[in-house]
Amino acid sequence: MKSRSYPLLFIVLVLGLTAGWYVASGRPATVLAEQHMRSLPVQPLTPQQQAESELQQLQQQIEQSPQDSVLWAQLAEYYLFNDNFADAQVAYQRALALRGANAELYSALATVLYYQAGQRITPQVESNIAKALALDKDEVSALMLLAADAFLHTEYAKAINLWQRLLDSQSPRVNRPQLIEAINMAKLLLRQQ
Repeated sequence: MKSRSYPLLFIVLVLGLTAGWYVASGRPATVLAEQHMRSLPVQPLTPQQQAESELQQLQQQIEQSPQDSVLWAQLAEYYLFNDNFADAQVAYQRALALRGANAELYSALATVLYYQAGQRITPQVESNIAKALALDKDEVSALMLLAADAFLHTEYAKAINLWQRLLDSQSPRVNRPQLIEAINMAKLLLRQQ
């Protein structure tokens, strides 16, 4: 009987020492902490943190590919949507310098300059719109800017004509239901003048 209990005692002793060593190593606490962290809901970034993260990513991509006009245009768009018109202007100008004449970029630059000038069509805005429309007579952003400005200044007939021109262009960039709604609103306001 004694000869059989020694191997069993030895196995229990080895298992006990292994378990003791594992607990003493601190690994169980680490595993439990990791499991606890994984069970917590992920805290979403605040809008400001998300915007800063997007900006950092774009800047890093531009550092890696400084000749990529698409990245410069994306950076300009980021700045535009964050009302940073001066930096948006610089980034769009850089994109144009890299890509060359491009209707969408001229329109985007015109939009930046328009908002930078307090929603006024300045000679610089006009020049960029003219360049865009010379390259593409139905450039959506250029025509939308002209229509929005006409609407803002109660030139409803002009706005209606520009929006109708956009609808007729069949461009996939046009939000047709939204344009139809804008046309109907302008028609209503035109009748009230």
